[in-house]
Amino acid sequence: MSLARAKVLLSSDPAQARDLALAAGPGLEARFVAAAAMRRAGDVAGALRLLAPLAQSTAWGVHYERGAAHAMAGEDAAALDAFSLAHRFNPQSAIAAHALAGQHAVLGQALPPALAQAQHQIVAQGHALAGIDRVDPCWLRLLAAASLAQGGQDAAEELLLAALARAPAFSAAALDLALLYERQQRGPEALARVAPLAARHPGNPALHGLVAAAQLHGGDVDAALAALDAALALSPHDAGFWHVRGHALAAAGDVAGAVLAYRRALALRPDQAEPWWSLANLKTFRFAPEDHAAMTAALAAPGLAPAQAAHLHFALGRALLDAQEPAGAVDHLHCANALRRAQVPFDIAAHERFVADTIAATPASFFAARATCGDPRPGPVFIVGLPRSGSTLIEQILASHPAVEGLSELADFTLLARQWTTRLIREGRARDRASALAALTAPEARALGEAYLARVARVRQTDRPLFVDKAPGNLFNLALIRVALPQARIIHVSRDPMACGFSLYAQDFADGQGYSYDLVTLGRYCRAAAALAAHMHKGLGQAMTAVAYEELIDDAEGTVRRLLRHCGLPFAPETLRFFDNPRAVRTISAQQVRQPLHRQGLSRWQACAPWLGPLAQALGLADDKIR
Repeated sequence: MSLARAKVLLSSDPAQARDLALAAGPGLEARFVAAAAMRRAGDVAGALRLLAPLAQSTAWGVHYERGAAHAMAGEDAAALDAFSLAHRFNPQSAIAAHALAGQHAVLGQALPPALAQAQHQIVAQGHALAGIDRVDPCWLRLLAAASLAQGGQDAAEELLLAALARAPAFSAAALDLALLYERQQRGPEALARVAPLAARHPGNPALHGLVAAAQLHGGDVDAALAALDAALALSPHDAGFWHVRGHALAAAGDVAGAVLAYRRALALRPDQAEPWWSLANLKTFRFAPEDHAAMTAALAAPGLAPAQAAHLHFALGRALLDAQEPAGAVDHLHCANALRRAQVPFDIAAHERFVADTIAATPASFFAARATCGDPRPGPVFIVGLPRSGSTLIEQILASHPAVEGLSELADFTLLARQWTTRLIREGRARDRASALAALTAPEARALGEAYLARVARVRQTDRPLFVDKAPGNLFNLALIRVALPQARIIHVSRDPMACGFSLYAQDFADGQGYSYDLVTLGRYCRAAAALAAHMHKGLGQAMTAVAYEELIDDAEGTVRRLLRHCGLPFAPETLRFFDNPRAVRTISAQQVRQPLHRQGLSRWQACAPWLGPLAQALGLADDKIR
């Protein structure tokens, strides 16, 4: 009976389970259960001692326990060997298969084809078994993968952190967490997790590639290029590394080098179309006729995946726009956006309700009642607005001032806001994002501000008094930003709605802009954003100013002087020569902001006006306003 009871207690009270199993006698089953309990209780060495005499067993569970113990101890090669046996003796086990795949990734070894193909099913099976064992770090890692597959990034992070709290040397969990942070553009946190792995396994090129991506998100282009050199030295024919190298060179302003890297990626993997879009996304690059032919041929290839087809359609749309063939360009853009729309649905009605609820929840009295909340330190300058509205240009101008550091688009405030909202909903204090605002307490507001500034401090590279966070989506966080960071300056950037809307529709976004793939949805989204910005401008008063892209083009010096006054800064002549600033720029407009101001982009959309009626109607514009 004590052994049966020990099995029941494995996932809830492993210490008691250990004691019961050890008291059950010297039998093999008792030894196995005691070892499993010891491992879950944190005694990895003790578990391995008990399991050593069982190494010749054909029981899959024995080898799973051996692999898990080795993995928790950071003994990755031994873990791979043991998990391989567990999977061989029980190919149906989700936990053994997932653990084995994790060790392959850590060691840079290709997955067996059958195991690679089964990963989605394995994760789904893991979700179905969600309650089975929440003290085993390997199970926590599988549950994190299941949460992530359903879009639960916060839950996945919590589970991976819990796994690492129990097993700090658990490489597969550290790698998964680094990948999650890199996906969220949390470069320093990703780097903190993956750099030790790359040092421990220097022969794994994928780890060096992830180091490079994390460095790039953190703004250290030179370090990213060095990591890519290490990755390419190990795997010179990896198209993915050449593609990322192109991104790093583009961020550094080396367009010629970026073009060569992207073309190298295409030569190595002609079936991967994203580098075609990366070439188009350089903005200053122009495709040659043979490029048109190559992309058209690639579109006709049998079995082309929808994601690859979308990249090609977007790139061909850009190529035909540059060639002044608007009809063909729009045809390709319609195809590209239809493919994206099928992959990334967006509920515009729900978004409009959120905006309306946010406006209703934040009257002037909301801000007045919370005027003394938050972290009072100065420093942040938030540039908000729609993507493709000129935010990178404004940041480049401000970052050319000796008192300002540009940090590009930081995901930190959105992440903190989402985590805070999730907690309030879980506690029953709020129903949704908008209602959470009313529940915000003064200590919570200050904690949010402090947490944001602490996170930003990890990516800052200078001690300049002000820094710029230009994540456009912070428009929807403005109420929380104002309360959490009362000294923050806000700059709302806008652009002619048709010009901005068309630019969004023509952009192959990497992630997160699902509203941009349908003209009507896009127009409604733009109107909701404009309504929210107008409301926040009233509530925030002098903390917020507005600038139109066209205003900057018409009166550069006057507009720049006004923006600097808003930030409490004296005029600096170098802000008018922002295009000479050598800083790395990691956003879509990286090459455009290295040029002097010009009027070319103001009317680019007009050639396509005959096909943009749904956008104009959704924006509420009359026909004579779009010709």
